[in-house]
Amino acid sequence: MQEYGTREQIYNLQNNTIQLLLSAQNEAREKLEQICQGIKVEVPLSQRQSLFLFPFADTVNLSDSIDIMIDRFINQIILLESIANPSLPVDLEDVFYFAKKMPVYDAFQIAEYVLNMYLQNNNNALKRIRADCQKLIPLNGSRFSSDSIEVKNDTVINLKASGNLQDSTKYVESLLKMVDVVIHSAEPLKARGARISPGESYLTDDIRLYFFKNRKIRLVFKKPEYTIKFITVLQAAHRPAKNIHLCEKQQLSIASYSSVI
Repeated sequence: MQEYGTREQIYNLQNNTIQLLLSAQNEAREKLEQICQGIKVEVPLSQRQSLFLFPFADTVNLSDSIDIMIDRFINQIILLESIANPSLPVDLEDVFYFAKKMPVYDAFQIAEYVLNMYLQNNNNALKRIRADCQKLIPLNGSRFSSDSIEVKNDTVINLKASGNLQDSTKYVESLLKMVDVVIHSAEPLKARGARISPGESYLTDDIRLYFFKNRKIRLVFKKPEYTIKFITVLQAAHRPAKNIHLCEKQQLSIASYSSVI
């Protein structure tokens, strides 16, 4: 497969580049040590202070340059792996720390870590969906808190999309994904949304969503229990995600998803 071959070539090039830089740093340090040993033989101890600790010594320290290169390579890995996966938030500092702990830099292992921890992680996907939903403004409140969402007739929620048109449609799409997670217990990574524009509506057996031209949104649930469940998940208090293997994440119920947010 051409795409995989390209990615494989890039990752091999990353590995080789880092190894070359590390080898160059080691060789430079060895050369510096040889110079220092020679100076100890040729220059009396009483005169060595005039050398000001050999100012050229700092020129062989490539650690900062290598760290910058690793940081750029990690960004490249995330971009490549996001092509076939959702573009979800990735903690760059965490991935960098993982890469630095490796005995030998391995782009393939870093890519696998990024996939398992972030891009193919249901908990991470749910956080992104919920974050998008929380950018929608309740018409009677400024943010999602326990009493800011007004529910009419036990089934109707009124919201408004802020931001530009692209952001607004993205937030509404995430709103529909959240509905799929809540009502149908869909995995967040596989939750179905729909791109609808202002002036359009989205109707199913369980909900009716109206996206008006003034960016106001009316979400109508078929059953009151759907409304309660939806708001409960949307307003779930933030808690650190638990470390769960991917195969286990795929079996989590909506109750489990909401418990790790």
